[in-house]
Amino acid sequence: MSLLRTLARVAVVGTVAAAYMIPALAGVVAVRAVRGRARARVFLYRRIVRMLQALGPTYVKYGQIAGSRRDALPSELCDALSVLHDGVAPMSVRQSRRALRTAYGSELTKLFPTVDEKPVASGSIACVYRAVQADGKVVALKLKRPGIDARMRADLDLVRRMVRMAEGSAKMGGMPVGELAGYVSAAILGQLDFAKEAANSVRLRGILKPVKDVQVPTLIGEHSRPECLVFEYIPDLDSTTAEDLPYGVRARLAGTVLAAAQKMMFVDGFVHCDLHPGNLYLTKDARVVILDAGYSVQLPDRVRRLMGEYWMRLRAGDGRRCGEIVLESAVAVGDDTDVDAFVSAVEDLVNTIVGSGVQFDMFTFGNKLFDLQREYGIYAASDFAFPLMSLLILEGTVRGISPDVDFRQVGAQVGEKSPAQAQAPVTT
Repeated sequence: MSLLRTLARVAVVGTVAAAYMIPALAGVVAVRAVRGRARARVFLYRRIVRMLQALGPTYVKYGQIAGSRRDALPSELCDALSVLHDGVAPMSVRQSRRALRTAYGSELTKLFPTVDEKPVASGSIACVYRAVQADGKVVALKLKRPGIDARMRADLDLVRRMVRMAEGSAKMGGMPVGELAGYVSAAILGQLDFAKEAANSVRLRGILKPVKDVQVPTLIGEHSRPECLVFEYIPDLDSTTAEDLPYGVRARLAGTVLAAAQKMMFVDGFVHCDLHPGNLYLTKDARVVILDAGYSVQLPDRVRRLMGEYWMRLRAGDGRRCGEIVLESAVAVGDDTDVDAFVSAVEDLVNTIVGSGVQFDMFTFGNKLFDLQREYGIYAASDFAFPLMSLLILEGTVRGISPDVDFRQVGAQVGEKSPAQAQAPVTT
């Protein structure tokens, strides 16, 4: 049955891919002739994104995660893939009703007399609905899309087969596509496992409990089911709230976010890999709310130590040691790689971008570092690279809160002045 399901998906995927890519390739030829090779690449990457959206949730999710690997994929392609974080169509009313009946059966109306039919959030795997419990408490239902598990598993099996075929290709240039595909597949399967997400949510709430002004919604375990998680409902979450807060409050809360990231990653080794503005909010009463622990990973202790040292060395301007740590964490290094030249190049990069008097920009630094890795044929293991990618995502979110934040503060050692304390004082 697994093979038959995979073959059926091959037929569907092949048809959709052909429908999108045959016209796209003709367009690439035309654009290249008129506007040049660079514009042709951008045109192609945008068409790839449209194709992924048409192929469905597995490919959208794969694009979201794979697009964060700027160390392994072209920057223009990653830019194009970034749009996949937004605009996922919600379930229809009929689909959501069926999913709720599947999850709760005859208990549904007893537990939740009221469930809003319009979702408050929509993702590739689940949608979130406001509901009212029998005791009058307002809650959020994270409801899995019907049939998503079987479809995504078939798609992932297809992707793995395609990767195995591509691994020996000279065009891969030594890139560990198998390791990358395996990590991404495991991450996607982890998001299908709501029991695992429930445990992650409880763990995340416990980790961040000591961090002042950070709220993680409480999981209501007794009402959760394998297809639906129930959380306390936090009203009025709006990504534009930061614009209405005084500058000093935003600066302080940006520091609070960095303190939370430091606690998660470098103290507990727990990485929330998806802290974009749809999962991290500010409230009108000056708190930080963090949602959705579905895409979270626990770092091996060695990786946690290396990550912590990497950021401390980066903050101190020790580029040479940063380059050595990248090498230590590599899953693949080219046979003819000049490792000393690579370490020296990283040292020069750190001196240029992280030096005294320079405003640190993680996005610029990260992209240049990943360019060096591609140039020298050095590929970091995914359990080291993805935390770095999560910090790239986080930096964009934090700068939307306070553009002047010193993102290097996320590497402050425990016991030092905290990232929250390092920000500007509160003013009104």
